[in-house]
Amino acid sequence: MNFTAKLRARRVEARNRKAVARAIDTAPTPAMRHELIAIAQSQVANLR
Repeated sequence: MNFTAKLRARRVEARNRKAVARAIDTAPTPAMRHELIAIAQSQVANLR
């Protein structure tokens, strides 16, 4: 993977993290917030 591709991938990951954090912060109910957190945690576990 070249430098440009790595940089692009980091930007995409940062954008996704911000979007998930925003979704968790604006979740209408605590149940929805917990569900979003669980989904985010399971996706991070699959990446490693």
